[in-house]
Amino acid sequence: MRPTTIRSLSAFALSAVAMTFALSGSVFAASACKGLEETVCTTTEACRWQAGYTRKDGIEVSSHCRSTGRAKAAAPETPAPDAAAAEDVEQTS
Repeated sequence: MRPTTIRSLSAFALSAVAMTFALSGSVFAASACKGLEETVCTTTEACRWQAGYTRKDGIEVSSHCRSTGRAKAAAPETPAPDAAAAEDVEQTS
């Protein structure tokens, strides 16, 4: 390949990577709870306070504020079969 072709392909690849990061900025957005103090965190509905703990591998994790996560939509309830309706079907048979 010619050097100009390699430079052109490299520039195109670099541009593609830069565009990907620019357009996906919301993926890397910081949590609204990150860095909040305990008093503020506990009064914010979208956040909860995580007490410090020690992981199995011995690493100490300090207390911090974290997001409660997104609420999942409840599954639609299917009505239970009515016992009286089942009896009516049996009587008519």
